[in-house]
Amino acid sequence: MKTWAIYSLKGGVGKTATAVNLAYEAAAAGHHVLLWDLDPQGAASWYLGVDEASGLSAKKIVAGKTALGRHVVATDHERLSLLPGDRSYREWDVRIHEAKSSRKVLETLIEPFSETYSLMILDCPPGIGALATAILRAAERVVVPVVPTPLSLRALDEVRHHVADNKVGKTRLRPFFSMADRRRKLHRDLIATPPDTMHPYLDVTLDYASDIERMGEHRAPVACFAPRSRAAAQYRALYAALG
Repeated sequence: MKTWAIYSLKGGVGKTATAVNLAYEAAAAGHHVLLWDLDPQGAASWYLGVDEASGLSAKKIVAGKTALGRHVVATDHERLSLLPGDRSYREWDVRIHEAKSSRKVLETLIEPFSETYSLMILDCPPGIGALATAILRAAERVVVPVVPTPLSLRALDEVRHHVADNKVGKTRLRPFFSMADRRRKLHRDLIATPPDTMHPYLDVTLDYASDIERMGEHRAPVACFAPRSRAAAQYRALYAALG
């Protein structure tokens, strides 16, 4: 089973929309996909029609006192399942620090799902604590949405430093430009000539689009309600670039 994490130090860069749409595209391509909503806000769960919290406790999960598989729910989309988020996920960093094997905590939790799924996608909260380090160790690919601005690029650079300091391997980071506004010269210039901190990167740009905002109205991936839109095409291209 492959494991992809959609992660960024910054919030508001399109992580959850990317996670949901990549999960949908992978399932549409024939893969059995599990999307794990690791964010206490539970936005990915909500986008996929799940209103109730999982009832999971970060404390019990890390301590191995709950069977994660029992909390997986089906979605309206064939081959796409969800492990919902919960408010208790705010405790991830504390609980991981307390774990006996904090370096392997996520790998241990993820491994049993390999019997059922060919791809797990982690929708990650912003931040750079113990959970982020565990994610960077566990994921085969770490997909990083980057708004084409100096501040967002600086955040990516901080992640690269964190990866190097914690010896979790640079090659798995795959940034791409997200929420791009091509009316802005700064955005156009950075997309045309990506700075060194972006390399190696995914040569796909997701433009800022109203269709992505409408995911909240439809509570569905973009391809379900706007299959011919530019946003849907860009998510398909992003999935192809990862595959």
